[in-house]
Formats: sequence, C-alpha cells, structure tokens
Amino acid sequence: KVRFAEVYTLSIEVGSRRRILDATLACARARPDFSMAEVAAGAGLSRQAVYLHFPDRAALLAALRADLDLPDGPEIVEQAPSARAALTAVLTRLAESYARIWPVLQASVTTETSGRLPLCQALVARFRAEGALAPHLSPATAADILYSLTSPALWHELVEGRGWDAA
Repeated sequence: KVRFAEVYTLSIEVGSRRRILDATLACARARPDFSMAEVAAGAGLSRQAVYLHFPDRAALLAALRADLDLPDGPEIVEQAPSARAALTAVLTRLAESYARIWPVLQASVTTETSGRLPLCQALVARFRAEGALAPHLSPATAADILYSLTSPALWHELVEGRGWDAA
C-alpha cells in the first residue's frame, strides 16, 4: 500500500532548455536581479520545469555564461597569419562577446569570463615566437597585462561610462 506518491514529470519538450536560456538572457537584459519565476514566465514554462533543468539561479546563469562565452579559444590565435592579426581577431571577438554577455555577468556573482587567460597566454606566446614581445616583459607579466586590459568590467566602463563604441 502506497501512502504518499508523487509523480514528477521532466520537461523533455524539444527546445525547453533553449527557451529557458533565451528567457534568462532577456530577463538579465531587463534587470540583473530577475527571479526564476520571471524566467519561467518568459520561457512559457512553469517554475518547476525551470528547476528541473537548472537546480538554482547560479546554475542557470553559469549555463548561460557557458553558452555565450568565447567558443574560439586559443585556436583563433593559431589560425591568424600574424600575432598582430591574432590580437585584432581576439579583441574583435571579445568586444562582440562582451556586448552579448555583459547583462549575464552583471546578474552573476562574477564579471569574469572563462577561457580568457589561456587566450591571453596564447597571444603572448605568439608575439614572443615572432620576436614582437617587448624584451622587458616576461610572458607571464605580458599575459597578466593583456588579461587586465581585456576585462569585461573594463570594457563595460569604457562603453557605458566613457561612451566608447561597443564594437
């Protein structure tokens, strides 16, 4: 004899996860302190369906950051014809990425993106291999400087605070 029985259904509708991520991005663009209920409403799902896909707001934001983050990685540096061309490609890619991901970073605990340090290190290695790295800079210091200069928070301050063009 079963005294308490609960039936759980998993939201397996094709596209539910994508709808949740898209709704989260829309909510983050509207305001950084959105709720899971707002995400559910935006996705046209119940809150329970959202929680079946993502256990909490932090996991949801992490999934969205991963979805929007830099997919290219160090390959973009290797494919460029020169270190300077690689730097241009990386900075262009970062500017495009930051314009999309900034609302999500604001809503998250951190304004950092994953994969940026290895990208900076690959750029520095390319400059060094071509003899174009300033001799007074160690590769680690050069990568740290580049990492600091490519910060999403710095990008946001220059675009929003100082009126620079976003791209």
